[in-house]
Amino acid sequence: MRIRPENFSQTLAAIKENWQTIIPDSNIEIGFFDERLKQMYNSELRIAGLFRYFSFVAIFIACIGLFGLSVFAIERKRKEIGIRKVNGSRVSQILAMLNKDFIKWVLVSFIVASPLAWYVMSRWLQNFAYQTQLHWWIFALAGVLSITIALVTVSIQSYKAATRNPVEALRYE
Repeated sequence: MRIRPENFSQTLAAIKENWQTIIPDSNIEIGFFDERLKQMYNSELRIAGLFRYFSFVAIFIACIGLFGLSVFAIERKRKEIGIRKVNGSRVSQILAMLNKDFIKWVLVSFIVASPLAWYVMSRWLQNFAYQTQLHWWIFALAGVLSITIALVTVSIQSYKAATRNPVEALRYE
């Protein structure tokens, strides 16, 4: 029921008194709509905070793994990079050669993850009274961000390998 704030405490006392006279065996439970609404969404806010934290940790761990993979792949192609540099390859060509495999895998994972993320998010949003639409640009932005993060992570090592002296790679051949 809606009550006016002028005589708030007297109105609550009257409601409790009338309740006890009408239904004496039952307890009355008084609450406010804004408090109940806040209580309902409090768990969602807590989950959102945890999700934000663990997303950051997962992205950080993925970047470390991607960095390690790039170091491993570049070390494996060290002689090839040296031969390409001796034959006149530019730094941009070597960067493209080293980064294309990683970009390909990021795109494949994005193509696999996008429909799954759309399905899970749409099912989760069905639990709310007021829903929002999942637009295509949200997923496109996620794809661009994941490719950018992968490029930055891999390009650091790729640039070091592309600018290294080719004599170091070919010295022992």
